[in-house]
Amino acid sequence: MSRMSLAKIGIAAGLTAAAATTAIAQDFPNEPVTLTVPFSPGGSNDIVARQLGLQLSEQWGQPVVVENRPGGGATIGSAYLAQQDPDGYNIMIASVTFTMNAAVRDDLPFDPRADFTPIALIGQVPLVIGAKPDIEATEPEAFFDYIRSNDDLSYGATGVGSIQHFAGELLNQAVGSNVQVVQYPGGGPAMTDVMGGFIEYSIGSMTQMLPQVEAGNITPIAITSLERSDAMPDTPTLAESGLDDFEVIQWWAILGPAGMEQARVDELNAAINEVLETDQFAEFLANDGGTPRPMSAQETADFMAMNFDRWVEVAEQAGMKDQAE
Repeated sequence: MSRMSLAKIGIAAGLTAAAATTAIAQDFPNEPVTLTVPFSPGGSNDIVARQLGLQLSEQWGQPVVVENRPGGGATIGSAYLAQQDPDGYNIMIASVTFTMNAAVRDDLPFDPRADFTPIALIGQVPLVIGAKPDIEATEPEAFFDYIRSNDDLSYGATGVGSIQHFAGELLNQAVGSNVQVVQYPGGGPAMTDVMGGFIEYSIGSMTQMLPQVEAGNITPIAITSLERSDAMPDTPTLAESGLDDFEVIQWWAILGPAGMEQARVDELNAAINEVLETDQFAEFLANDGGTPRPMSAQETADFMAMNFDRWVEVAEQAGMKDQAE
């Protein structure tokens, strides 16, 4: 065989290998991916999921179908995902409340630690301690003294085991106060009672609080992230106000069913992180004070494990499981 023929065979083999590599790279996804949202349309989980799904669809050239499966405090949608094939075509958005529910509920129809595969963290947004508009203790240190020295105060939360509830009890523990919780069906009614002076404060997401703060209807005391937010640069953090390392954030993650192959997990993680690194997604989150938080799949698993453990400890110290019964 001539050198020319050998060269042609070599080139052909190289092209075949390259084509095979491309085919493998494009093999997933080759059909629509379903992204379950275990909450009703319009909330932060739904909004974030739809933006992520939109950009993943553009990246993959395949539709990402967002399906809302609300109910049972997110248990219906979560239980649905746990029963799906672990092939990467069924994923779910979860928030910090996924790890909080496990700390106060024994009746979950799944094991939140064992029945899911952490794939990626998406981003986070801080909470805001929003007090009634006529409160005199507007600085964090003065506010701590105020709630410590008054036994007849109350704050608003959106259900036992909600992020507002955990944040409120963690604040009680941190400053030595005994402010009583009043549970509301949603963040809106809680803020309404804060604005009306019926309760002292609520600790809600910046997404919800920011419009009322800007309108002068709610007094911002502090935010719950470790660093100040560009959306509220003049509002101090609790950590810089004497409560070292105090952090309670709303975060979102992507999970799959248990039993996913690591290669598929890593593939999804890389695709999601590519979205998180775009200016488009960063600007989307920044509109409401949020920031992307890309992590590896293992880092996401470790982050969630830390959250599971942390909220169990807080719930036990505050007797929150008794309140759920």
